[in-house]
Amino acid sequence: MMQAQLIAAYEQLLEQSQRLLEYAKKADWDGIFALKSQGLIDAAYLRRAQDQVDLDASGQQYKLELLSQILALEEQVNWFLHARQNDLGELMQINRKKSNLNTAYRASSNQVIPISHYLYRKK
Repeated sequence: MMQAQLIAAYEQLLEQSQRLLEYAKKADWDGIFALKSQGLIDAAYLRRAQDQVDLDASGQQYKLELLSQILALEEQVNWFLHARQNDLGELMQINRKKSNLNTAYRASSNQVIPISHYLYRKK
């Protein structure tokens, strides 16, 4: 791999990070999951590839700028993901409370003896 190819791969990772942020803003969780999975594969490839390429000073500087932008975008995406996680946690709590209430009401309704039992029972 040549320096230009490595830099192009980092630029592609930056583009993926920008798309991730757009998906997060639109709450497209399926899109985020798919793109995030691909990004992890691409990042692993980059880690291996960068060991094979020695970047010159300008290449190193540009790579650092790209990584800085990628990390800033990742931070924004993580904010949206944490907000979604909190929303889901609240929904889970509400569902748990509803389930507990339903269970409590079912238990108490089973203990209630209908009035007809008293009216029509044989003495």
